[in-house]
Amino acid sequence: MNEGELPEGGMRKAVIDSTPILLAKVEGRVHAMFDRCFHMGCPLSRGTLDGHIVTCPCHDWRYDVRTGVFVDAKEIMLPTYECKIEDGMIMIRLED
Repeated sequence: MNEGELPEGGMRKAVIDSTPILLAKVEGRVHAMFDRCFHMGCPLSRGTLDGHIVTCPCHDWRYDVRTGVFVDAKEIMLPTYECKIEDGMIMIRLED
C-alpha cells in the first residue's frame, strides 16, 4: 500500500498471505496489527481510532495499535507487525 493512501489518524485494511492486517497512522508513524478482535473476530479496521486506541465495532473492545494490547485486560494481546516506509510504500514483515 502506498503511504499516501493512509491519512494521519486513519486506518486501512490490508491482506498479506491471507492474514488480515490493520494499518493505522498515528503521529506520523504507521502501525500494523492483526485485524480481528480477540473477542469474536470482528474486523477492527471497521472500528474507530482515537489516538493510539482502536475500538472494535462489534462490542467496543479497545486495543493499543502500538502494542496490540487489549486495554481492559493487558494479558490479552493481538499480534503486531514490524513495518517501515520504503520509497513511499508501506512494507510489513509478518515473520522474522
